[in-house]
Amino acid sequence: MTEPPRLPERTSALDDTSFPGYAMGAAANAIGVTPAFLRAAEAAGLFDIARSDGGHRRYSRDDLHRADRARQLIDDGVRMDAAVRIVSLEYQLAAAHAMIDLLRRKSDRQTRVAERDVP
Repeated sequence: MTEPPRLPERTSALDDTSFPGYAMGAAANAIGVTPAFLRAAEAAGLFDIARSDGGHRRYSRDDLHRADRARQLIDDGVRMDAAVRIVSLEYQLAAAHAMIDLLRRKSDRQTRVAERDVP
């Protein structure tokens, strides 16, 4: 029995959280907001929107997560500009923690290698 042909390895848009795969209506429906909310979030600087060849807004899953978090804050009484700042800071903090974890693992590996090399 022969094996099926192997496809070249590539990153699938389905796995890419930054791929702008959602049109305005689908994006709004996915997180339970109006298109006007998404436009306001964009205007407030929550994210930079990709556009289709025809000029239509396209949203990524990352954009939708940010918009959903901002909506939660706004539902709790936070103004849009403050919600955008909070979400931005939360994402920066998460990125900093990820970098710290990466550097810590690298340091731990280097320490283990150095300990093995000591006579």
